[in-house]
Amino acid sequence: MKLLLIGPQGCGKGTIGKKLSQHLNIPLVSVGQILRDLPDDYPGKDEIENYVDKGELAPQNLVSEILKSEISKDIYGNGFIFDGWGRTLEDLDYFNPGFDKVIFINISPETSIKRISSRRTCENCGAVFNVVSVPPKVDGICDFCGGKLVQREDDVEEAVKTRLAIFNKETTKVIDYFRKQGNLVEVNGEGSPDEVFQLVLKGLE
Repeated sequence: MKLLLIGPQGCGKGTIGKKLSQHLNIPLVSVGQILRDLPDDYPGKDEIENYVDKGELAPQNLVSEILKSEISKDIYGNGFIFDGWGRTLEDLDYFNPGFDKVIFINISPETSIKRISSRRTCENCGAVFNVVSVPPKVDGICDFCGGKLVQREDDVEEAVKTRLAIFNKETTKVIDYFRKQGNLVEVNGEGSPDEVFQLVLKGLE
């Protein structure tokens, strides 16, 4: 099964993607994480990082080639869950693997800004916390490895607003496209992760 998770920043795509990955036993492809994990000698890495740090979308020609290479690996033979692609119709022009279902997790702009600007990431292991809803046991310290928690440059309020503007201008066209295709599953993302996950499972039935 090939799934695409889509929605405004902070809607919980990463969390829901991990739950779906375990439930369906297919890998989660976090596009943002793949871009951040590129080796230092990868051609175009500096250019990609510059876009990501500002909350802007990296050039589709570069990202699409990275994704095509990634999903050619054997572990994706039974399908995958994409998080962070298909934000514009141009994305799909560059690379559309033929998604069986597109899951749109919808939240308000206010919720998006509140969730993302409260997010903190471990600079060592990459674990994500939220100082409001999922705080670490010790302020500023990762529960899992003891690393330092930091606010990513693309998680500050101005960067979030930039990405929301892109979402409202471009991604709504993608949502309409998949709605017309008949494979869009829209769920309310304002609830807890478990509540949203149950809505997603119900929508996939």
